[in-house]
Amino acid sequence: VAAGQLLRSRGMKASKVCVAFASELERSHETCELALASMAGHEQETWSSERIRRDWKLNERHYGAVQGRLKNDPALREEYGEATLVEWRRSLHGKPPPMDETHEYYHPPPAPLTESLADCQKRVVSCWEESISR
Repeated sequence: VAAGQLLRSRGMKASKVCVAFASELERSHETCELALASMAGHEQETWSSERIRRDWKLNERHYGAVQGRLKNDPALREEYGEATLVEWRRSLHGKPPPMDETHEYYHPPPAPLTESLADCQKRVVSCWEESISR
């Protein structure tokens, strides 16, 4: 909401937004709607959620076999070790083991089975180049 209000205060109108992009995550879409609604202010008829395009390439980083587990889970630390967990989270190329089709968060390709920060960056940049910047 505050981001939309800031944009409106700087002269950006929701009616001028032809398209907005969000990840496939529901909270991302809802945040985008809130920002557009805040930009519109009292002119709510000037924006539409139909202008929001969802793209899986904007989803947050995929943590493979440990997707959905808390980073401070003692069982996770015991299983992989603190140094390995830090490597996965903080290094550019470290990545957790891939998930398989039995994982509760599995999605078929093109969704990744795991990824490093470099993989995530490459995915997001490709979305920028192929969709957003056009």
